[in-house]
Amino acid sequence: MTQITIEATEKIKEWRRRGSEILAPEERAQLLCDVIELHAPLEESDPEVARRAEQLFLLLLRDEPTITENVTFRRFIIDHIDSTDFYRIHWDSSEQVITVAEVLYGFRFQEELPAEQLTLYVRHLLRHALRQFEREEDYDSMFDLLQRAPIPVTMMDPELVRLRNRLYLHEMRRVRHKRQILYAYLLIQIALVLVLFPLLFIYFENGALQESFENVVEKATGETGVPESAEPREPRQYLSYGNGLYWTIITYSSIGYGDIAPVTDEGKMLAAIAGLMGVLTTGVIAGLILNWITPRDLT
Repeated sequence: MTQITIEATEKIKEWRRRGSEILAPEERAQLLCDVIELHAPLEESDPEVARRAEQLFLLLLRDEPTITENVTFRRFIIDHIDSTDFYRIHWDSSEQVITVAEVLYGFRFQEELPAEQLTLYVRHLLRHALRQFEREEDYDSMFDLLQRAPIPVTMMDPELVRLRNRLYLHEMRRVRHKRQILYAYLLIQIALVLVLFPLLFIYFENGALQESFENVVEKATGETGVPESAEPREPRQYLSYGNGLYWTIITYSSIGYGDIAPVTDEGKMLAAIAGLMGVLTTGVIAGLILNWITPRDLT
């Protein structure tokens, strides 16, 4: 290993460390210029270290894609970056990949980049990023990338088709699992509407009315047990299970006629919970109905 190679290796390590930090665009641009200047004598003397410099260039490009507006940087990409070099880059998010793909599409064919080379760049970039997200089981990033990245049919090689089909099958399993959760939620809501909420409502309301009635009787009879006044005041209403079921359905549907209304704090809290859950349940039912009546797309 020559002295030039040793010095270049140390510089690349130092610049990689600096590149991982938050740098101003001017500082990052200067760092890229230093990488390009270092790369020139290494191409013949030590191709391996030259490839490390190319990888460092791509890492800096990943973190600040807009710097490719500089003609010098674009020329370096065209002359020295191979499409397979993207395989050595780790992507943190689908947004990074999409931004770099957008930058590559900004290259002009006649003056800078042949269309075939551009196609290879974007194809290998997307293929590697999708493979990485697949290994990491980051299906959300895969979906976002395939949904937003420009991938014409002419660019879909067998590997990209496989990745797209893999994501499609995963998405179908995810949707089926979520639907099962929604069906379970609806079953729970049915049990709440038919059993729990009506019983809780009449328990809270009738319990309070019964306690109020007993207090009136105690005050009326006094210590002797003889009524001091006429008939004690009757409770305003005494609710049956049918009343509780009727009130629950009306509250869930957000109609609220008001003919039966809670008077206790517990009953009012129950009414608030039932109203909120009713709105959510109505939305779930509407979504499922829309899914059932919408034609299914097999493409």
